[in-house]
Amino acid sequence: MRYTEMPPPFGEGMVKPDQLSVARGQLGPKCAGCDLPLIFAESLVIDDRYYCLECYEKITGVSSSTEPKEVGGLRMD
Repeated sequence: MRYTEMPPPFGEGMVKPDQLSVARGQLGPKCAGCDLPLIFAESLVIDDRYYCLECYEKITGVSSSTEPKEVGGLRMD
């Protein structure tokens, strides 16, 4: 079944009200690991839970790259 054939049931795919907070004047999720108020743009999702970067790194064991990578043909002027 394609996602366009049938809409999701009402209420699924939405953030649960007890997971919401107001951070910097914007409605957003709370981190499931440390309850830090987040905005949606900075939250990282694992399954149906939202995490801050620090908790995401602890759970997954990954970290952001700090070494630049040269990409041929890409101008960075």
